[in-house]
Amino acid sequence: MARRLASPHQPWLIRTVLRVYEFLASLQFAVVLITLLAIVLGVGTFVESGFGTEAVKFGVWNTWWFTLLNAFLAVSIFCAAAIRFPWKRHQTGFVITHIGLLVLLAGCLMSQRGGVDAQIPLIEGDRGRLAYEDSHSFVLKITDGDSDSSSSQDDARTIGPIPFRSGPFNWNEYPGTTSESVLGAPAATPRSWFPWSLAARDHGVLYDDGSVRLEVLDYFADSTAVLAPSVSLRIGTDAFGGAAAASQRSMWIPVELSWQPNPLAGGTPRHRQTVGGGTVVFWKAGSQAETDAFIAAVPDSELGFGTQGQLVLVIDDTVHRVVVDQALGQGRQTVEGTNVAFELNDFEPRLSAVRGRVYRGAEDNGEEIVIVADMPEVAVQATRSGVYGALWIEPEVEDSAARMQGKAKSRIDIIQGSDRQLYYRCWQPPKLTAGPLPTDGQGVEAFSMPMGTLELQVERFLPADALEVVTLPVPFDKSKPPSAKRRAAKVRLTVDGSADEFWLAGMPIEPSPEPPNSTERKVVRGRQQTVAVTLEPDAVNIGFDVELNNFERRLDPGTSQASHFSSIVRFVDDAGEPLIDKPVTITMNAPIDFSDPASGHSYRLFQESFMGPWLPGDPLYERFTAGIAEQDGGELPERLEASVLTVNYDPGRGVKYFGSLLIVAGIFTMFYMKAYFFGPKRRAPREQPSTPPQPVQELAAV
Repeated sequence: MARRLASPHQPWLIRTVLRVYEFLASLQFAVVLITLLAIVLGVGTFVESGFGTEAVKFGVWNTWWFTLLNAFLAVSIFCAAAIRFPWKRHQTGFVITHIGLLVLLAGCLMSQRGGVDAQIPLIEGDRGRLAYEDSHSFVLKITDGDSDSSSSQDDARTIGPIPFRSGPFNWNEYPGTTSESVLGAPAATPRSWFPWSLAARDHGVLYDDGSVRLEVLDYFADSTAVLAPSVSLRIGTDAFGGAAAASQRSMWIPVELSWQPNPLAGGTPRHRQTVGGGTVVFWKAGSQAETDAFIAAVPDSELGFGTQGQLVLVIDDTVHRVVVDQALGQGRQTVEGTNVAFELNDFEPRLSAVRGRVYRGAEDNGEEIVIVADMPEVAVQATRSGVYGALWIEPEVEDSAARMQGKAKSRIDIIQGSDRQLYYRCWQPPKLTAGPLPTDGQGVEAFSMPMGTLELQVERFLPADALEVVTLPVPFDKSKPPSAKRRAAKVRLTVDGSADEFWLAGMPIEPSPEPPNSTERKVVRGRQQTVAVTLEPDAVNIGFDVELNNFERRLDPGTSQASHFSSIVRFVDDAGEPLIDKPVTITMNAPIDFSDPASGHSYRLFQESFMGPWLPGDPLYERFTAGIAEQDGGELPERLEASVLTVNYDPGRGVKYFGSLLIVAGIFTMFYMKAYFFGPKRRAPREQPSTPPQPVQELAAV
């Protein structure tokens, strides 16, 4: 039991200090701390189970309040032992146990502050000494003037790394945090059951020297880059008819479309997709007049289509329809009620395209107009004359089954109007519907099929005035490794009073690091200096190179799941000389310990995962093998894989082992050593003085 040190006759200051000392050394305080610590450890277990290791480190283990709780525990342990000084012999086990607890806590603090848990991605034949952690930091490169050339970059002044505590989730997933919303994007799930606000996040100003100011406004722990303007749709139905089973009556097909400034350029078309027996096309209108004409250019079935289609011209909000068969080669024709005339000169049956000229006024030399029926996005409109057209051709195929095979020319045209709204035309000959396209998930009728009518719904719409890359959040996935996530931060960078806001993608961890691209490096020019900012993964130089000689991966029979993968590596110094006699093998369940001869740090290397495989033709294969041809005489591997090794350095490992040993020794001393060896000395019992018997006569007299 602890001694009482404070007494009423002492000065109040000394009495207060002693009472605080007694409270810190009391059993009641220790019980409260241990109870709180047990609760926190239990909650941390649930957090790690639900959100992963990165989340529990951020929300529990690396927080200020958990460090403070452990500090109070260390103070309680120290005071409980110190208040009993001078210690008795029977308290030896008690003192050893408390010293062991303090040593163990000190080792944990050393591991938390100075430990390394990072990754080294390596391609066969490659080597590296930089281990990348899961965190990112900002780096600023400042050059004088407004030049950002390579020569000026050599003389750039580097600021950083600027630490950035971001957290494991997108910031719009934290309770009470607002973030950018994307039209039609699903709402983020608030993670409200745990007090994440107790963990520190770096929001706002991270760096400010008066002329350069860096602020973080928003953050996505995982994101994707999407072109804009673009639209994400789905076409299908929940009520297919016929004899299909109930589980098969719901069918939805995703459609991802983005605008291409030059849709006839090479490469995969991003602006059109065939689905549900027809084609969906997306492009951007260049003006309000083109937007209005898109809705108004509807054919009249009573006028007929002929064999070459019906041309609909929209002139100053006036709709003029003409059958191509009747107007082709007939010279100029004046549109009634306007000063516009047109002539149709040619029809190309293979493209279903009509070519002509438009004249506004008698003195006009004319403007060419080319309208393609099945490719309205490539039409050459008479924008100077304010004339816009659409060509509608009724196909000969009427059978719905033939339409399913793509023989009919059913089509849905979608445009982003000049007002940044969506409009559509659904053409399923001879029927056409047109109007605004809802972006709130409400569906519109699309293609008709024998088993039912398909519906068109907008899931996400990204409007933009010009082609640009938009950063979108990706929902949290605990199973996704941190190295596979695309970090992105919304940054405001101010240089000499000139501010710019943009999304900055974090540079990925790759086996062969490349210079940052346009989404990973942003430049802001001021009056006197130019600043480039990047978000780079934190790297640790382990002091020696790890060279991957061979990577082996075996699959489970009949599956694509890896049953075994291992790496054969060797450790080399700066000059390429081996630090060990022969290569070593690192497998999933057999890590390797190696000490750096220069620093003496002991590292443990684990086989964590792999990247690839990449085959010839893949962009990453071509990039990673760019330098192999010169080294290996032009022979390239049939496939390429990268091994991901985890490097672990724990500076407090030995201290924690020693503290645990002291705890065991103290408990053994308290409970298993002989009590008489360390027990207090027993005092000899006092001898009671014997009372001589009184004579009988004296007793009788009494």
